[in-house]
Amino acid sequence: MRTRLPFFTCGAGTLALTFFTLTAWGQSPSRPGAVLVHPVAPVQIVERIIARINDKVITSVQYDQSKAQLKAELKQRDGDQAGAAYAAQKKNLLRDLIDQRLLLERASDMGLSAETDTIRRLDSIRRSMHLPTMRALRQAIRAQGMSYSEFRHNIRDEILTRKVIESDVAPRIQITPAEVKAYYLAHRKQFIRPDEVDLAEIFISRKGKPASEWPKLKKLAQEIQARVANGASFSQMAEQYSNGSTAAQGGSLGYFQKSQLAPSVAQAVLPLATGHVSPVLTRANGYYLYKVLAVHHAGEESLASASQKIENIIYEKKLGPELRRYLTHLRHKAYIKLAQGFLDTGSRPSSGVNLTRFERVLPQDMPKPIKKPGSGNSSGFTGS
Repeated sequence: MRTRLPFFTCGAGTLALTFFTLTAWGQSPSRPGAVLVHPVAPVQIVERIIARINDKVITSVQYDQSKAQLKAELKQRDGDQAGAAYAAQKKNLLRDLIDQRLLLERASDMGLSAETDTIRRLDSIRRSMHLPTMRALRQAIRAQGMSYSEFRHNIRDEILTRKVIESDVAPRIQITPAEVKAYYLAHRKQFIRPDEVDLAEIFISRKGKPASEWPKLKKLAQEIQARVANGASFSQMAEQYSNGSTAAQGGSLGYFQKSQLAPSVAQAVLPLATGHVSPVLTRANGYYLYKVLAVHHAGEESLASASQKIENIIYEKKLGPELRRYLTHLRHKAYIKLAQGFLDTGSRPSSGVNLTRFERVLPQDMPKPIKKPGSGNSSGFTGS
């Protein structure tokens, strides 16, 4: 059974989470027949509930935090042009919060867990920040004005929602060879490229480490290289050991032309065949291993070579509409109620309360009985 959180209606239908302070009862009347009136402190609205999704809520504080985060992200990305982007995206902010609640509830219904993945992601972040321990990561996060528990919670939620999408939405997206070929023929100029190599890295940092520890770090890099040579997954080794910023992505760096590589790196990786790994390279800040994921020679890339990239492009284009259809389906099965003045742009028109999920409907949201003229009994219903 789902835990129900209290809803209190204040004023003209405004939903709020409230605390009431009452004076103590138990004093006897001073004389027989006297009525003792106990003063009641004014209702203090601590935090408004602006949306209820089944047995979960979105509060005004959470909504304001999301607005501030969106502003900061757009400011970092767009600079002085962030205002227009914020105005365009703000209208869908509540929709996105409701989307997340629905996906997280679906993850719970599916019995999904993200604890192990969350720990790995946090450790990857620690290594990318060149921090020695998880305690140092917690301190660094708090130093930026964030709560570590909230930071961890957000990562877990992101992993869970991704798992739901991979399980429920991704299989619905079908890409045919005809679609891939049509895209290739329509965008052939995109596939004319110079000599390039697709690389992944494992980086063992020496930053902040005394020189006495450098041989141990180099030995670690050599052990990783030996394990990969014996069949261990390079991407898993990168996620587990790399201090590089791409550790969470298995160390993937993307394509590079020879002129974009440091001479020592170019000398080590360009002669390698696809799938091979370089020896350990010692550079100023630490030790590197590189794996050649793919090699492209100058000229037009073939359809066979470009097909995976094209499938990814088509998948991303189809994912948005398919995910929106899926979320609309989840909304249809859910009980959602908004405070006055707020809009869920992801909802579709509804004729009233969804009684197919009656266990989620609150008493105050049930249809009200119609009183027939001249009768004290109720018969029939009408929408609230």
